[in-house]
Parts: sequence; structure tokens; C-alpha cells
Amino acid sequence: MEQLTGTIVAVHPELTTDPVSRQGQIGMVVAADLKNDTISVGFGSPELGHYSSDALLVLKEKNQLYQDALLGHKELGPEVFKQMLFVNMIQDNRPDHKNMVQAMEMAISSETMMKASTVSLESMLALDISNANELGQHARIGR
Repeated sequence: MEQLTGTIVAVHPELTTDPVSRQGQIGMVVAADLKNDTISVGFGSPELGHYSSDALLVLKEKNQLYQDALLGHKELGPEVFKQMLFVNMIQDNRPDHKNMVQAMEMAISSETMMKASTVSLESMLALDISNANELGQHARIGR
């Protein structure tokens, strides 16, 4: 599982309860307590938001995003397809903080783009755990 601190996230725009009213806003993970499923997110102000992993969106992994763009280009339409390729280009070539915020802004700019280019942090964490378990099983099989 990768380190979460510094990860750019978006608070799900349809989140019904948010004490700091940051639905649809982009922030950065500053702390994560995975055991209690509490992710602390900073938004450039002293006030932090505390969320469960299913309330936060992250960009799809760059290879998955690229594959989804290519396979779904007809259904997505030319504008979303171009945006997905641009987000993928940022992930691949310029993944610094400023550019990743720009990529996330683009990813949540429309409902279609959001559904095509993001996943919940919860899903990403589950995938990381699943991949780690698979790697462990392959290592044991190879002995």
C-alpha cells in the first residue's frame, strides 16, 4: 500500500454530510488513520476535514485511466476523451503538486469526466491491498 500523505483528493460532490462544507473541493491528505478509516484533508486553510475513505475521490491509476480513455472514447465523446488524455499526460510526465491539482480539477469538472477518471479512495486502497496479497501469493508459489 502506498503512502497516502500528500495525495491529491476531491471531496465527493454528492457527500450529504460534511461539517466543513467542502463537497466538490480539492485538497491534500495530511494524515491517514486507516484502522479507523479517518482521512484528514487540508484545503490550504488551518481547518482540516476528516473523512472516511469512501467520501474522497482520487484519480484512477495512470495506466487504467489511459486504457479506459481508449476503450471508451466513443461513449465518452471527444471532449471527455481529450480531457482524459490530458490528465493522463500530467500523471505520466508532470506529476508535481500544482499539475496534479490541475488534473483533479479537470477530472471533477463534469459528472461524465468524474465517473470516467476517478475512483473512491476506498476502492483504490482495496485494490492496493488486493495487489499486495497477489504479489505475496506469487512469491510463495515461486519458492
